[in-house]
Amino acid sequence: MKELFKKFSGKRFFFLVLCVIGYFCFREVIFSYNLITNETIIGFFEELVTFSLLFLYQPILLLLSILYCVEDKFQLNKYSFWSFFMLLVSNTICIGRTIIFK
Repeated sequence: MKELFKKFSGKRFFFLVLCVIGYFCFREVIFSYNLITNETIIGFFEELVTFSLLFLYQPILLLLSILYCVEDKFQLNKYSFWSFFMLLVSNTICIGRTIIFK
């Protein structure tokens, strides 16, 4: 378990976090401005992916990033700190928008 923890830290974890945050940025631009037609099947898959990322993956990634930050002693020049910071901001914005606007 500890080997997997070490193998997944650093750049790989950072780029995974970028992919998750990139999805929410992509979703905001494409689906909010109706650049894709409002088909039922597209909306179904979009909501399926969004809810799984929002309520399952983002909190798990945030907890992992906290563990990586504690291990790296919250150093600003480490990928773990920036992963933690981006996930914290992303979680706050996404959950806040979900509570306020829906």
